[in-house]
Amino acid sequence: MFEPVECRNILPALTKGTVKKAQHAMAESTIAIKTFEFKTRPNKHFIARCERTLEACRGIYNAALQERIDCYKITGRGLNFAEQNRHLTEARREVEGVSDTYRDIQTDALDRLDKAYANFFRRVTQGAENPGFPRFKSRDRYDSFGCARRERDPFPIKGDKLKFPGVGSCRVRLSPYACQMGRCRYIRMIRRPDGWYVQLVCETARPDPLPATSESAGLDAGLESFAVLSTGEEIERRRFVKEAEDKLAKKQRRMAKKKRGSNRRKKAKRKVALAHLKTKRVRKRFHFDVANYLVRRFDTIVIENLNIKGLAGCMLAKSVHDVAWGAFFAILICKAAEAGRQVESVNPRGTSQECARCGHRPEERKTLACRWHNCEACGLSISRDHNAALNILSRVERTRINAQGQLRSWLNWERGVSINPCSFNCTEFP
Repeated sequence: MFEPVECRNILPALTKGTVKKAQHAMAESTIAIKTFEFKTRPNKHFIARCERTLEACRGIYNAALQERIDCYKITGRGLNFAEQNRHLTEARREVEGVSDTYRDIQTDALDRLDKAYANFFRRVTQGAENPGFPRFKSRDRYDSFGCARRERDPFPIKGDKLKFPGVGSCRVRLSPYACQMGRCRYIRMIRRPDGWYVQLVCETARPDPLPATSESAGLDAGLESFAVLSTGEEIERRRFVKEAEDKLAKKQRRMAKKKRGSNRRKKAKRKVALAHLKTKRVRKRFHFDVANYLVRRFDTIVIENLNIKGLAGCMLAKSVHDVAWGAFFAILICKAAEAGRQVESVNPRGTSQECARCGHRPEERKTLACRWHNCEACGLSISRDHNAALNILSRVERTRINAQGQLRSWLNWERGVSINPCSFNCTEFP
């Protein structure tokens, strides 16, 4: 029989700070962070102020990058965000025109440069061949500005009117999801070919998980079909670039004939950008539809840990970029986390070669042209992609069984029980 634990020695450890941290952690567990995007309906004065603010932020970004480069060349050490933020404060007092832009928006430009440096050093540490040093931004490569929102700041949207700090106010086209917005943490303005958009990073109540279905599925991503599930279902692949390339080529030829720097070339360039934007949005909508279907139906979804960057450098690069597996997997993981589902990844090596029934591997490796799996050992005859999807699912199940067996062995070892590995059956544990 267990002896009662004396709580007298434990209570002093629960200080006010510990209680506050625990309460904060419990509050964070019930909060989800979402980004809401709305298209604005600005007038010409608001657009002019946005363009002016965007150009000022681009200038600060480029000046801060040049300052870091010069400081490293002269002193052998770099600058951090705090030092450059202090220099910005001095420049606002001494340099004419710098203080015309809202301070928090300028700070966000410095923060963006600091993140670019952090990503550069991370890639260097990982041993990337081309780590990508931060570069100066031209007018076509700097399309957004924003600022963080404090807890005491009022919500930026009231009714259908947006008030952006330091820029002005305009109307927005709200969606039905606008009622889910909670406290705003960050606000951003984005310039796109079809107009200006506002993004609000808000706190929302974490949704309840979807009811369990007790179903799992392996997903084999491909180019002939978008994906094949272990249940045998095939998701048809749409050729987004092929559907739009004729119109896109026509618009690009028209743009090439226009004189550089002319207004006609600017109009033609905008039409090309709109064509690319439409293709991007259609692809994204397709990814969301497929992800929602999979998340509603399956509790566990198993995908391949593909080397997409390596595949994008082969002769099928155009098709790999068009299908956008990386963007789809990111959307699937996000949707699954929101719905309380689980997404796992496995090593894709050999999933198309092994037999899903007996595990036999043929002596002669199957080529990409061979689209049907015929096992010489057990006689299984199914589609190559269906066989790969079954292997993907079984690899996760085998990993779980092995993990449960290792845990049971460790627990028995802790208790002093000896186990004969030859007679140990992992499948008896649920």
